[in-house]
Amino acid sequence: MHMESKFKCLSCNDDDVLSYNGSLVKFSQFKQQLENELWQKVNYLLTKENDGFTSKERIYELINTAFGYCNISVTLSSPEEGNDCEILRLGATSWQKGKIRTKSSIDFFPNEKDSSKIAKIQFELEFLSEEYEAQHPKLSFDNMMYAA
Repeated sequence: MHMESKFKCLSCNDDDVLSYNGSLVKFSQFKQQLENELWQKVNYLLTKENDGFTSKERIYELINTAFGYCNISVTLSSPEEGNDCEILRLGATSWQKGKIRTKSSIDFFPNEKDSSKIAKIQFELEFLSEEYEAQHPKLSFDNMMYAA
């Protein structure tokens, strides 16, 4: 049975700080890292066996076909259960612990004449705070006591 997601859309200021994966980053840098990771994957896909072409040239090659346009999109998703994360919001007195779920996707628009608009990047960032989890514990065998 699929549990209804308790993750909420993450709204952060660019200067809020995230403790993620062992490092501290501002929210703006975190989004930049996601974007860079996405581009790295795209570049890897496109340039793996094609030396001499830039990714943009390869994208043009891929999306223009004799029959019309081929739409391409690449999505980078974190695991369904999210990754551990702490957030320190500006003005807050303490860190907020929880899980973060990220989904960043890039869409390529073939019929865009302006090559700077050929790609559009979108982020879906969600957060599940530990306080919420504490108030709504899931029933699991770990919570049950066994009398020996």
